[in-house]
Amino acid sequence: MSGNYLKELNNIISNQLITSVYQPILSLRDGSVLGYEALSRGPADSILASPEKLFEIAAKHDKSWKLDYLCRKTAITTAKNMLTNQLLFLNVEPKILYDKRFHQGTTKKLLDKYQLNIDNIIFEVTEKTAIDDYTNFRAILDNYRNQGYRIALDDVGSGYSGLTLLSRTSPQFIKIDIELIRNIHTDKTKQAIVKALVDVSNAAHMTIIAEGIEIKEELLTLITLGVQYGQGFYLSRPAPEFNALDEELTQFIKNAYLKKEEFTMNTRLSTPISEIATRQIYFSSDTLGKEILTYLHSNHDHMDIIIVDDNCPIGLISREFFLSNLATNYGMSIYSNRPVKLLIDTNPLILEYTTPVEQATKAAMARNSEHVYDSIIITKDNEYFGITTIKALLEITTKIELNRAKNANPLTGLPGNQIIDWESNRYINHLVPFSAIYIDLDNFKVYNDVYGYDAGDTVLATTANILSQCLKRSCTEHFLGHIGGDDFITFIPSVDVEGICKNIIDQFAKESKTFYSLEHQKQGYVTAKNRSDKIEQFPLMTISLAVVVVNNNKNITTKKLAAKSAEVKKICKETWENNFIVKNYN
Repeated sequence: MSGNYLKELNNIISNQLITSVYQPILSLRDGSVLGYEALSRGPADSILASPEKLFEIAAKHDKSWKLDYLCRKTAITTAKNMLTNQLLFLNVEPKILYDKRFHQGTTKKLLDKYQLNIDNIIFEVTEKTAIDDYTNFRAILDNYRNQGYRIALDDVGSGYSGLTLLSRTSPQFIKIDIELIRNIHTDKTKQAIVKALVDVSNAAHMTIIAEGIEIKEELLTLITLGVQYGQGFYLSRPAPEFNALDEELTQFIKNAYLKKEEFTMNTRLSTPISEIATRQIYFSSDTLGKEILTYLHSNHDHMDIIIVDDNCPIGLISREFFLSNLATNYGMSIYSNRPVKLLIDTNPLILEYTTPVEQATKAAMARNSEHVYDSIIITKDNEYFGITTIKALLEITTKIELNRAKNANPLTGLPGNQIIDWESNRYINHLVPFSAIYIDLDNFKVYNDVYGYDAGDTVLATTANILSQCLKRSCTEHFLGHIGGDDFITFIPSVDVEGICKNIIDQFAKESKTFYSLEHQKQGYVTAKNRSDKIEQFPLMTISLAVVVVNNNKNITTKKLAAKSAEVKKICKETWENNFIVKNYN
């Protein structure tokens, strides 16, 4: 049989019977294609049709180099007319890198022949062969990096050797082993490992890719964990040509990423409690005590027993209370064969799923000390939705406060550029139509020069307060951010904003007078040096509002929106008076 394998291997290599298929690697932020992994297949009717068997026989008969070169050549030749700016991942067995024939620039010659860019080629090193000499292996990899190639380390997390190779070779890409991805949505240990790898990749400036995504739940979990890219059958199967993107899948990834970012970056304590709900198993009031006891013994993570009849929550029993009753004299005989309705707390804290986190936290902490740590039951339209705990509430509250502090402007306390960018994307993707108002103070620099930076800070803080108060009075839903200096921006889910703009201008006109001395108020200008170092009279500060109305999100991006806002702002500042101009985004 061994002779048959060798004969078939020689036939495949001699007649170049390898076929290449390509599996896309997608961004888990917007669904765009990072690149394609080239996968090699033997003839379908061959005894070496399986890639694993094919390479196993090649290694056994010292033909790995010939087979590897054929696979690489086929992959590049087939992809030459499809490649544009995408990356092409080529699998390379680690031992091949030591082969002197690999060092003869064969891949470079192929790329030059087809006028392909070396920057687009990634050597994907598989962790199927033990690496004993890490120093020499790293030197080889560095040699290829110096030529312009980049390195991806495959099967990371599959064992000690994979992690050792990662630490010693510093690849540009790391691909998480498929076994870590399988059912990751149900495995906390796998999630912790992948999260650690994400942290490593961020710290070391590596790009992380999850392989083998096969179901929606795995995809959602990976997005939540911050994994940058992914591939697998759920995203797209390998194909002879570069597959077109599934628009529905692309939008699904975008929405999931935005939701994750909203949960992570949200600076408002109005985040609904549904975001931290868990769907814990529940029981009916007729359930026997012994069934609950069995459940508690096999589920140590759950604190409380939730009682639901006809999908309507009627109460709960805390774990401690239940077990303490069974521990009394005759407790087992009394409660084990009787319905748990005898022990139910029929007045638990039940909140609708839209309840803001801040309100839920206050309600939970207002309970008496005996019940302060009980679970909070969450309903949707009065039916059971899930539960959350004090621990989860405090964790998200702390996270929101930390994110708000970390990303806020220290002077005004308003969200800074990172959150502004996120909000801009959120409005573009989900809240069209909307209005973006770019707010700028005219002659603020001159004011700073004349009155000093402390007075300038007071102006900025006062302006932030004016904007906030006017927006709150006019619309319940809005976002206000501080870009920096005297520049602010607000997003409003409405195209009818003239009234808001007039209110802001009127309020600023009243307040701004108090910024100046009586002398400057009377003369209506201040004297200062202009940019040419000459004395000039400058009008008192005014406010300009450049309004861009977005009616649809076709062809719009945050950069294009910023450019349009800057264009309108320039027109608005042509006259030094309190002013606003409204333009539609086209």
